[in-house]
Amino acid sequence: MIEFNRYPHVGAVIEYYAKKLNNNKIVDLLKTGISSEGEAIVYGEFIITMIDHIAQDMQNDISVLGSKDNTSMIPDIDYEVSLYLANRGLEDIWDKLCDES
Repeated sequence: MIEFNRYPHVGAVIEYYAKKLNNNKIVDLLKTGISSEGEAIVYGEFIITMIDHIAQDMQNDISVLGSKDNTSMIPDIDYEVSLYLANRGLEDIWDKLCDES
């Protein structure tokens, strides 16, 4: 299970967008956790896509989890994703994905 200890709202927003975008793999990863480089890549790529959707929803005045502007969550998302992957020895994957986006 992926836990969001410092910023629990990050888990809520990831789950929201995983369901909104019909990404069952991410929904499953939230329950089971990440155990491979391949899963870390799938998760990281989803997070980057999700951040784009957060910005689009804000621009389109769409309320998500009670707020129309969730862009302030982006540093919290980065913190939680970085910490989680680093604790599994997969931080280089997140760093590479961020550099490429």
